[in-house]
Amino acid sequence: MDLDIFTFVSAVELADGTLLVAAQDNNFDIMEHPHTVFLLRSSDGTWKEAANTGFTSAGISNNANESGIAAVSADGECVELRLDGHARMNLTDELDAAETGAVVRFIKSLDGEIYAGGTNRYIFQHAQNGWEEIGVDEMRGGTGSKSFDNITGFGRNELYAFGWRGIMWSNEGGKWHQVETPTNLILNDGDIHGEKAFIGGQVGTILTGRGDAWELIENDVLPQDIWSVRSYGDAVYFSAMSGILRWKDDNLTLFKGLGPDMRTAMCLCTGPSGLWSIGASDIALFDGEAWQTIAQSA
Repeated sequence: MDLDIFTFVSAVELADGTLLVAAQDNNFDIMEHPHTVFLLRSSDGTWKEAANTGFTSAGISNNANESGIAAVSADGECVELRLDGHARMNLTDELDAAETGAVVRFIKSLDGEIYAGGTNRYIFQHAQNGWEEIGVDEMRGGTGSKSFDNITGFGRNELYAFGWRGIMWSNEGGKWHQVETPTNLILNDGDIHGEKAFIGGQVGTILTGRGDAWELIENDVLPQDIWSVRSYGDAVYFSAMSGILRWKDDNLTLFKGLGPDMRTAMCLCTGPSGLWSIGASDIALFDGEAWQTIAQSA
């Protein structure tokens, strides 16, 4: 399969080693023809196109179930792509973002639960009866820019939603409260490592903590916007435009700089094969010992 025409956006590795990549076809203007193409790479290295949507995905669920993932558009259109013997895409309950005035900015799976959220600090959770808005009115008060850009946590009983101006709200035992953070910069992504959460954001901002206690990790290694954060093995990895940082043994280092083998980096995901880096033109895999270039586009 010719991959030169695609821009890679994000990916998930399924339990059987299949890599599912959300991409865009460069033959189409994304503004005039919104779309997402889902590419599949089987464990033997074979690529094929599995499905496509008529909307540009605001994200795909970072963790898959045994056979599929969920995707959502900025205005709340939702699909589920399942691979149980063959690829099939089902429309799921529409997340009623328009009614709330929200623009969806993320979707994420935590401990088997799927959450989505975005502007006006709305948080939605998918349940058997469809999507439910689980936030509180107090989240949407105040002045200035208001958006949740992502969520992380230790399960449904301990969630952390965060975003613009360093805002963070925590849900512990079903009750939300605002958490003070040591930054007013945008927070983009986060993950759990051990007993703490790690969150990355604008200009290389890295926070770590839990509950109401958060601190900054000094980052003079690569002070660029951090877009993706993943725990893998005994370390935490942070992806920026010029490379990937690693936090290990209380030390932050540049783990992987960009070069001919990996020219772009943006989204990180983990799976049975290891740590994946998805850049606009490159897909690479770290198996715990070495990096390998999996795919490159023009």
